[in-house]
Amino acid sequence: MHPTAKQNRPFVFNFQISLETLNKAIAGFVVMSEEMERVYHSFLNNQVPTLWANAAYPSLKPLGGWVKDLVLRTGFVDFWLKRGPPKSFWISGFFFPQGFLTGTLQNHARKYNLPIDELSFSYNIIPVYRDQIQVSEASKQSHFGNELPMDALLPSPEDGLLVHGMFMDASRWDDEEMVIEDALPRQMNPVLPVVHFEPQQNYEPSPMLYHAPLYKTGARAGTLSTTGHSTNFVVTVLLPSKRPSDYWISKASALLCQLDD
Repeated sequence: MHPTAKQNRPFVFNFQISLETLNKAIAGFVVMSEEMERVYHSFLNNQVPTLWANAAYPSLKPLGGWVKDLVLRTGFVDFWLKRGPPKSFWISGFFFPQGFLTGTLQNHARKYNLPIDELSFSYNIIPVYRDQIQVSEASKQSHFGNELPMDALLPSPEDGLLVHGMFMDASRWDDEEMVIEDALPRQMNPVLPVVHFEPQQNYEPSPMLYHAPLYKTGARAGTLSTTGHSTNFVVTVLLPSKRPSDYWISKASALLCQLDD
């Protein structure tokens, strides 16, 4: 939890300082620098200022949607700090979700004294849909120590964790058959239900599982960071399918942490 908060702190501080400086520049108390002028013009065009985008998480959202997303992210971390771990983790709310998932495997390895290089995730779909906006509203109305109303719908796995907040691109989830299927007409990015990420030792997945890549944004492209991880790709989620994997690969079916609007 603490690394997550530390990763967000420098960005939020930069966010606050730049807004204060811009307000002073508009009021005439300080000189409007070129950097603040670029921030101002970004506001006029409903774009995220480059100054913020360079210090923040990857996102293709316009300024309005980006700010709403930022409020949700800070609320997610604030709830975790004050109330403890949530029943289901909003994977879109992490600055570095790869690190969070690696930490989950590390905790499992310590718990059972297993070599971490033999651990990987199996993925079990929980037929429950969870919207972070609704979770955020419910958390504001609940008292400390009380369970959120939507938490009662979720199981409490002994190992691993529950994750929500993933969107499907070029596919959908069939609740009746419990497999991925073709997206319905005029349905762009349906939500994937809650997923149980369960660590398994020497896990050998079924050939009928589709290896769906999970990306932070719809751009899908990324670069290798200094940690050796992609700046966009997160993890491969294995989803049940009645069709061969080549079918979904040809459709470029994938999962996204966030949409572009």
